[in-house]
Amino acid sequence: MKRFFQSAPVMVLTLGLVAGGVASIPATAQSYPAGSPYPAPYNDLRGLVDRTQSDLRAAADLEHENGKQIERYHSAQGHLSSFDRHLVKGKFDKGELDKSIGEIKGILDHNVLQASSRDALMHDADDLRAARDRRY
Repeated sequence: MKRFFQSAPVMVLTLGLVAGGVASIPATAQSYPAGSPYPAPYNDLRGLVDRTQSDLRAAADLEHENGKQIERYHSAQGHLSSFDRHLVKGKFDKGELDKSIGEIKGILDHNVLQASSRDALMHDADDLRAARDRRY
């Protein structure tokens, strides 16, 4: 019993030091950039989506007024936009990404493209497939 009373003050001091040490740790787990309420998740993937959108716009601008070919661009951009909206909310929507990749594949298979546009879209499709496989 005497041993218990001798170790009790040591335990109380130890717990006090531990509690005081934990309370003094600064809360710097995340820092958010100025101007935004929270950081957008999947920033790297969102950059890839933005690059793909730009490449689709550039290729569409070179397109002649062929309805079906233009429709493929709009469909691919719509699926990418929907995928990006989900990313902003923190959700990786594999279905929308698959639709986007399929639409880009349709453009590559059926649209008349300049070599530079074809190369850019092929690179984008490969990167989107890799992101899907990694599942970010």
